[in-house]
Amino acid sequence: MSSEKLQAAVSGRMKKGRLRRPPRPVGKLKPERVQEELKTMPNWRLVAGGNGLARTCKFTQPGAAAKWAAYIADLAATERHAVTLTVTANKVTLLLQRSSRNGIDMPLLDFARQLG
Repeated sequence: MSSEKLQAAVSGRMKKGRLRRPPRPVGKLKPERVQEELKTMPNWRLVAGGNGLARTCKFTQPGAAAKWAAYIADLAATERHAVTLTVTANKVTLLLQRSSRNGIDMPLLDFARQLG
């Protein structure tokens, strides 16, 4: 690479004399990073194989559980996340996975964090 091209590439990433932070990683995260993120999300757990996140929510009435499950299904469809919902009486179990089902990425963790 010529010095002019290198200078242009570096100056394109410069902001007031400093290099900008690199963008968030795209794609599957390393298991250590997923575990680190899950420490800040106490209601979520990693499913066997590390290909998804699960959470169980209990409600006082079955109708509330059904309404919440419908809300989650609509939100997941809007944001294009793969979600599996199991509603049993007053309990809802969520399983979040990437559509490719090959690991966990930041958008999936962000969606889980958004759900609480």
